[in-house]
Amino acid sequence: MGNLTGKRVIVTRAADRSSALSELLRDAGATVVEIPVTATEDATDGGRAFVGAIARLDEFEWLVVTSPEGARRVVEVARRLGVDATKVKRAAIGVATADALGGADLVPRTQTGESLGAMFPEGRGRVLLAVAESAGDDVETAARAKGWTVDRVHSYRTVAVRPTGFDDSVVRSCDAITFTAASAVDAWVSAFGSLVPSTVVAMGPQTARALSNAGIAPVVMATEQSLHGVVAALG
Repeated sequence: MGNLTGKRVIVTRAADRSSALSELLRDAGATVVEIPVTATEDATDGGRAFVGAIARLDEFEWLVVTSPEGARRVVEVARRLGVDATKVKRAAIGVATADALGGADLVPRTQTGESLGAMFPEGRGRVLLAVAESAGDDVETAARAKGWTVDRVHSYRTVAVRPTGFDDSVVRSCDAITFTAASAVDAWVSAFGSLVPSTVVAMGPQTARALSNAGIAPVVMATEQSLHGVVAALG
């Protein structure tokens, strides 16, 4: 039996990305209630700019990725095109993103664009920044200030989806809820307002900040910014 035995935990990740976290929670003894409030899609241009940039990856000194979803898409497109993405230096915003990328040369201790930008080295040459359409510009601004030429391409976009088959009573019947991205917080608030179970866990500071801005408190932030860290924060 795990340390979450008897606990009902809501997972808000996109339906096609929820299985890994749900499996970890079940292994810890929790009953998982999946209420996906977001979905990921190709970027507005159909992904053409992103695919084209990955095809020319050897023109860049650095590849910067700021989410696990973006990392998975980099790996998928590089494999499809026969591009070796390990021959360029790689920066990832956090442990989960680095893992999805298959490793990274630069990972900040705190999972924020500001932290990654602060530790990004000075230099000359080109940086490929592959991010979601909604991503901020902290890394881009910092890299430009340190002498780099930054090509920003959108690897995907996140859209809110209205959950069906769930009402407020389902939320109230649960003990905890997990958020792994700020976009999920925005989508949740659109669907349920500030209604959440008594325990709210955020995977990183940006997600925690989004919850705070939505008036949801208190929030437990995972010490390790990964899916394992989210599960540990619940225990």
